[in-house]
Amino acid sequence: MIKPIAPAMSRRFEGSARMDGVAGFVLAIGAAVIVMAALYLATSRASNGLGALLLLVVAGAIIVAACLRYPPLAVVILLGAMFLRLALPHLIIADPFILAFWLVMASAAVWMWQQRHALLRISFVEVVMVLYALWCYGSMVLPHQYPPVEYPLNGQVTAVPRFIELSTVIPFTLYLLGRRLFARESAVRFVLWSILGFAAYSTLVSICQFDAPGLVWPRYIVDAPNWPGRANGVFNQPVANGMVLIVGFVIAIVLATERGQPAWRRVLLWLYALASPLAIFLTHTRADWLAFAFVLVLGVLLVRGARGVFVGLIGAIALVIALNWSIFTSSNRDAGGIGSAGEVWDRLNAIATSIWAFKREPWFGWGISRFQAVNIYDHQQWSNAIPWANGLGIASHETELGILVELGLFGLLLWLCVIVPMIGLLLQAYWILPSSGLMGRRLAFIGICALATQMVSGAFADLRLLDFPICIVFLICGMVVGARDRELTVRKPRPPLWLATQALSDHAAAGRAAIRPSAVPVEVP
Repeated sequence: MIKPIAPAMSRRFEGSARMDGVAGFVLAIGAAVIVMAALYLATSRASNGLGALLLLVVAGAIIVAACLRYPPLAVVILLGAMFLRLALPHLIIADPFILAFWLVMASAAVWMWQQRHALLRISFVEVVMVLYALWCYGSMVLPHQYPPVEYPLNGQVTAVPRFIELSTVIPFTLYLLGRRLFARESAVRFVLWSILGFAAYSTLVSICQFDAPGLVWPRYIVDAPNWPGRANGVFNQPVANGMVLIVGFVIAIVLATERGQPAWRRVLLWLYALASPLAIFLTHTRADWLAFAFVLVLGVLLVRGARGVFVGLIGAIALVIALNWSIFTSSNRDAGGIGSAGEVWDRLNAIATSIWAFKREPWFGWGISRFQAVNIYDHQQWSNAIPWANGLGIASHETELGILVELGLFGLLLWLCVIVPMIGLLLQAYWILPSSGLMGRRLAFIGICALATQMVSGAFADLRLLDFPICIVFLICGMVVGARDRELTVRKPRPPLWLATQALSDHAAAGRAAIRPSAVPVEVP
């Protein structure tokens, strides 16, 4: 055979047949259930507290062992803990998602140490991510005019370290791990199916919130929604819920149109794809509707095998809007109208406050997690036609403006140096990756749609407050960029144009002497 020129890529997961993809996950869960059932029978006569503690310890040991063996499982467990962050109770030592994050770090550290000679190099985007995180922590320790007040009437303040962890550290870490850990298609498929599972549950509770509230868990979705009349999801936030629904919809379409899927799996995927637009509508959030429309247009432009699906959905939605045009243009948000002016006034006053704050603290900002304090004590009015009280004390409703106010020009520049190059990397990945297979342009399309959803939603809400959606977006983008890097590695690099021209002229001048036995490829046994 011909001796390969490119270096061998990481094969860490290829020998893990028992932990390969969903089959390995089912095996691990099955083993955990069997062991816990046996322990339950053995401790049934013991006190309830001791038996529960023993079951918890053994289950935790099994999960830790499986995650150390298979890092993508640790990533999925972290996503699950982030997904249910509001519903899960605080443990004695830390919140569950903090424990899951450190489990991911330990699992990734073990794997990276074993593969230290085959890891991808640190990229410019990753360096800027570290600098942005350090800038956030620096802003946290520096003195500022206002405290991180969340609600001044009762003195409630924001836990700034927790805010930085959720909005910066964990999403950026998932990008780094997504770029390095997910070299195999089975690992990528495992994560995509897991994200689809989270999105499917969000779809279920979004619909049942209105049609079958007794079946909804967590109960705060029905009993104490932050936005009554909207599909808040497990995040109790309609924008975050809509972002997850859109990403899940894209994944479902990509998997359903993939060749080789069993018929029963295709049926489930298409059922979800049909139900998710209804759940997105029930969020009654214009940001999600606009992001969903943009994703449908991207599907028409970029997905050759599923163009008809996206065209059909666009046509169906356009027909429904045309038949209900008076309702669509009305101010009745519960019925599907987009004409309400109250939230527009809130955002305009928040923008005016952002401009006022930037002019007074342009370079370093007012401090991380201080936008609400500025919007309380120095609230501004967009114009006399808009009531002054609109938007008073609310969080920033535009991601970049929120960063500009809190972290200044330097912080915004670092953030843009993360997002803008990432856009270029995703587009390049779509251009160079093969058209067939999940690890090709289909994965790049998922990443492009995920980042597009984040950017459109970020124009109407501060994404730093929506932890789970930005975590899955950065994870997917990391997997796409990793696939792009590996594709570039195995390709033979092209010489510069001047060098190639010179080599051709020398070859022509040499004539027959240029063809020599040493120039012929030699087969290596």
